[in-house]
Amino acid sequence: MADFPETHRRPEESEPVESIAAVATALTLEIDELFARFRLSEDEADELLREILLLAIYRWDTVENRETWLLATLRRACLRRARRRSHPSA
Repeated sequence: MADFPETHRRPEESEPVESIAAVATALTLEIDELFARFRLSEDEADELLREILLLAIYRWDTVENRETWLLATLRRACLRRARRRSHPSA
């Protein structure tokens, strides 16, 4: 068995491991509503979702409330995209 550093410890057998895909699937309605609220195109929404899911891969083991983290992180990404849209750099 591999030894894992403290920051990347292996879950105990009794701990349920919630997959990123399962959480994202459970939040499909909320995610779609968020994209609609920010009026993102399908391509923009796909790009942002992929970006946040990739970030989730690296942080998932350290996140306590995964649903809240995923939605809040996605919302912040949408806000950044909206700001860039309204204030394009020269």
